Amino acid sequence: MKKTVLLVTVFSVLVSIALSFLVATLIPSISVKVSLIMSVIVPLIIAPLVSFPFVNLLFQLNALEVEMRALATYDALTKLLNRRAFLERADFAYNIAKREKQPFCILAVDLDFFKSINDQYGHATGDEVLAQFGLITNQISRESDICGRTGGEEFSFFLANTTIDEAENFTNRLHTAIRSASVNYKGLPIHFTVSIGLAAFTGYNISQLDALLQFADAALYEAKKSGRNQTVKSVGL
Repeated sequence: MKKTVLLVTVFSVLVSIALSFLVATLIPSISVKVSLIMSVIVPLIIAPLVSFPFVNLLFQLNALEVEMRALATYDALTKLLNRRAFLERADFAYNIAKREKQPFCILAVDLDFFKSINDQYGHATGDEVLAQFGLITNQISRESDICGRTGGEEFSFFLANTTIDEAENFTNRLHTAIRSASVNYKGLPIHFTVSIGLAAFTGYNISQLDALLQFADAALYEAKKSGRNQTVKSVGL
């Protein structure tokens, strides 16, 4: 911002000098020396005072734009991508992986008995659970992983350049980290678990990302049906 104010001031001085020469030429009675001195002093005093508020406003608008862009991309509670942003980035990564024939995996994750947590301990505690899950996810994920909150307590992961065995190792780390985590409710530690559906891209099993997301959802359903707190790999791939 200081540089911008300086540039505005220099520009103002140069314009003022040019106008002073013009005035001195058109009106000979005005001393050229006096005119030049005034043309330098006046802009040096006025330009920063006038330009600073406008430049400051521009920076505030830019900061607001950045904040609005973040709100449109990330879920405020978990700090993970929101549904729209996840699907956009996952679809882009899918097209790259398919073109380059790289393996990747999709995870469908659901917090177990989340409604019971809200009902028994309140929505504030439920929000803390969601935030804790987001924190754990960000801690164990790679930069190349795409993680998003795609529903109330539902999450999706796109694990780029990852085989099904590597993805299973990732889910084991996620289960372990979550089991050892808790949130505080009036001095009582509240633990939670997740069920996970895992689907792997083999290069020929799907023509669209949506199909693999459905495979992962079907596996998630089996994980919940089989007792929860576990990962189930999709069948029929």
